[in-house]
Amino acid sequence: MHQDDLFLALEQAEERIFSGYSLADFARAFVSISSKYRQGKGVFLETDLERKVYLFTRMPATYAAIVKALQELRQRSPHLHLKTLLDVGSGPGTGMWAASHVFPSLEKALLVEQDTAFMVLGKTLIPYAEHPAVLSAVWQQSDMQALPVLSRSDLVLLSYSLGEVKESSWPQILSHLWSCTEKAILIVEPGTPKGYDRILKVRDILLGLGGYLYAPCPHTHACPLGKGDWCHFSARVSRSSMHRKVKSADLGYEDEKFSYVLFGKEPCSLFQGRILRSPSLHPGHLHVTVCGKEGVSQQTFSRKNKDIYQKIKKLSWGDAID
Repeated sequence: MHQDDLFLALEQAEERIFSGYSLADFARAFVSISSKYRQGKGVFLETDLERKVYLFTRMPATYAAIVKALQELRQRSPHLHLKTLLDVGSGPGTGMWAASHVFPSLEKALLVEQDTAFMVLGKTLIPYAEHPAVLSAVWQQSDMQALPVLSRSDLVLLSYSLGEVKESSWPQILSHLWSCTEKAILIVEPGTPKGYDRILKVRDILLGLGGYLYAPCPHTHACPLGKGDWCHFSARVSRSSMHRKVKSADLGYEDEKFSYVLFGKEPCSLFQGRILRSPSLHPGHLHVTVCGKEGVSQQTFSRKNKDIYQKIKKLSWGDAID
């Protein structure tokens, strides 16, 4: 499966989805979506046009973030074989496209979404898919706060959706989803202070349920970041021509900031630390901000120590130091 399968699907579906609308209509809908998203409103898609514009402006970005987080799962557990996916709060199916890309072994996907119109819109992309799990996906309408009995799945995903429900319901929701998890559960939120705060609370809940923390933390201690700082990462995503037009953007790409936490049912390989900022390259040495078992530290790697220097030089923001 090629990395741009979702983008090819969007490209092929573009004319069909946007028939009858003008570029000015798209632009107004995009401004409305962006405004509500920045304000941190949970349910921020109110019209069919807003949902359609979301498909071309936000879906590729959230896809890139989920892919990057799932690649971490594959790195931490290289022998993990995933066959089934449960995506709760699935929106138009973004997580399913991402999971089928990172794990070609995926065979079945169950997508649970409250917004029926969003489900219908997501299904319009299915005819352009190639992966069997996407083509055979089962969609189920349900409120996240009143989930039915769900089948156990190898991978459970909750992405960009926890902010849509009240915080008091998180323990119940996560306990339910943890009981549905066979191998791993991934929660992704926007890379904002609010998103990071949600992830910290999710982390505490899943630790309390007995989960093994896979990433991004190299430890299970309290987060060592100081006030005003937050743990987040970045995924680069290509902008389609429609995206550039709607956003009046010159660059052919953008960087999606996201926060996440990944837990598993079984212990996985440990690592020494996580790079929290882009490494700073200086003549003869590298400066790196690392979160490790002893907290956050500023580490310097000299070119004189050739092996470790070359190893660290190849790493970037968000990578683990093994």
